[in-house]
Amino acid sequence: MEQENTLPTGEITSIPEVLDSENNISQPEQPTLPDIDFTTLSTEEIINQLQELLNSFPTQQLKEVVDTLPEIFENQYKEEVQKALTDFCEAGNAEEDFQYDNRNKQRFNSLLKTYRDKKAEEIQKIEAERENNLRIKLQLIEELKELVQKEETLNQTFQDFKNIQERWRNTGMVPQNRMNDLLETYHHHVENFYNYIKINKELRDLDLKRNLDAKTSLCEEAEKLAESSNVNEAFKHLQLLHARWKETGPIPKEQKDILWERFKNATTKINNSYHTFFEDLKKEQENNLKLKEELCEKAKAIATGTYQTGKDWSKAGEKLIALQEEWKHTGFVPIKERKNIYNKFRSHCDTFFNLKREFYKTLQIEQEKNLKIKTELCEKVEALQNSTDWKVTTDKIITLQKEWKKTGAAPQKYSNKIWLRFRSACDVFFNNKANFYKNIDSEQEKNLELKKELLEKIKQFVPSDDNNATLQQLKEFQAQWSAIGFVPIKKKEAIQEEFRQIMDAHFDKLNLDEFDKNLEKYRAKIHTLDSGENKEFKIVNEREKLMGKIRQLETDINTWENNIGFIAKSNKSAGLIRELTNKIEKTKQKLALLHEKLKAIDSLI
Repeated sequence: MEQENTLPTGEITSIPEVLDSENNISQPEQPTLPDIDFTTLSTEEIINQLQELLNSFPTQQLKEVVDTLPEIFENQYKEEVQKALTDFCEAGNAEEDFQYDNRNKQRFNSLLKTYRDKKAEEIQKIEAERENNLRIKLQLIEELKELVQKEETLNQTFQDFKNIQERWRNTGMVPQNRMNDLLETYHHHVENFYNYIKINKELRDLDLKRNLDAKTSLCEEAEKLAESSNVNEAFKHLQLLHARWKETGPIPKEQKDILWERFKNATTKINNSYHTFFEDLKKEQENNLKLKEELCEKAKAIATGTYQTGKDWSKAGEKLIALQEEWKHTGFVPIKERKNIYNKFRSHCDTFFNLKREFYKTLQIEQEKNLKIKTELCEKVEALQNSTDWKVTTDKIITLQKEWKKTGAAPQKYSNKIWLRFRSACDVFFNNKANFYKNIDSEQEKNLELKKELLEKIKQFVPSDDNNATLQQLKEFQAQWSAIGFVPIKKKEAIQEEFRQIMDAHFDKLNLDEFDKNLEKYRAKIHTLDSGENKEFKIVNEREKLMGKIRQLETDINTWENNIGFIAKSNKSAGLIRELTNKIEKTKQKLALLHEKLKAIDSLI
């Protein structure tokens, strides 16, 4: 944010009039200063521009500009420091590590000292020159007095007089407090010279005509200036014309008032244009003030907004910087409002950037905590990365990955590094797992082909009349099936079901009672558990199912036997007792089969 420039013309409260009588005189014209808006420049550019001005213009002309520069420079310097600090923190650095190595402030202060020294030297020189000019002009007045005492030819006396006039015009400014008295004294003695020596009328007329031509030329210049579109420059140049008018000697009396009126009319026209120019400028500045008030309100809204993330703060910062750019391109405001409106806008900007800096300071603390958590997560994954307990370790690493996602961001300068460390450890485990299962898949495909071949062999098997031989062969088929090992999980259930159906069909053809058939089928079924996945779990689970069924049947038998004891022996109850007795007998047969199955399952433990 930069402070607004000041207008070289000062505050528009009243419009200065050009001198309107021959008794006034103004300063000679000075070279025009460039119109520089220092509030839009960086500290480096301010220094360069100030150096150029010091090299090209007298210090007296620079006073208004230089007086405003310290505050502008200081605000810009603070803004550059704050921006550098914000960028430093946003890059993930600690605020206490920030250092701003910039010598621009020393260079600027050095230039200010140069300006003051040069200004003092110039003032001293100007005062000395003006004192010397005063002594010269006082001496010329003395010489003018002595002309009336000289005894020499009239022509020679008049030449001496013209020589004094020329020397007077060529002598520079005198101290301001002596100027009016000095001019009055000079012109008084000029008049005395004309009256006292009764100079030759032709010579006097010639001098008056020469003065008349000079003042007519000044009128023409003034009238030409009145038509100029550059009102400000015309007004400045008019001051010089008035100075030349005053320095020009007398003209014929009959022309004096007429020519002065002509010159004054041109002056009035320029003055009126100058008034209009500044009135328009004043309206423009009032409008600019309204625009800057609106910018202040927008800046206030941004400064008092609520922002949760770094992205939110960055977007708000971009909006505020855009307002600052708009502020720079909004024109001048009335000088009496300039400081207040600037301080108001600057205050909102400072509030925002201070809050933004506090946010990043707090964010940095939070990110340091997150870095610590992420480092611990890396260590945990690294401790698991070489594990071959694929399922358990997979669940653990997935849990750690979920924790990682929940953990906020780490400082930017560590973020990528810590993420690569975490991902690398995860990749080690999952690559190892993928390679392991890749080999297993190949082996399982081979097992699938072997089991398909065995199924074809079983399908082609023709049982003999010898039940024992047939039963032994079926058990052999069962042993071969179990020995082959795992098949792809997607094909497991289908091929296992096909195997069981074929085997059950062969068992059904055996010349065995139902009890033995069921027992042999069960033994064939549980035999597959002996070499299956999660063997212990499946066996224990199967045993628990059997025990549950056994307990339920024992409970049912006990209940029915108790019920028979309560039923009275009568013709009506005989049928019910007979029904319960049959049910108990069948249930005991089922229970006997379950006990045999239990023995079979226990043999695998």
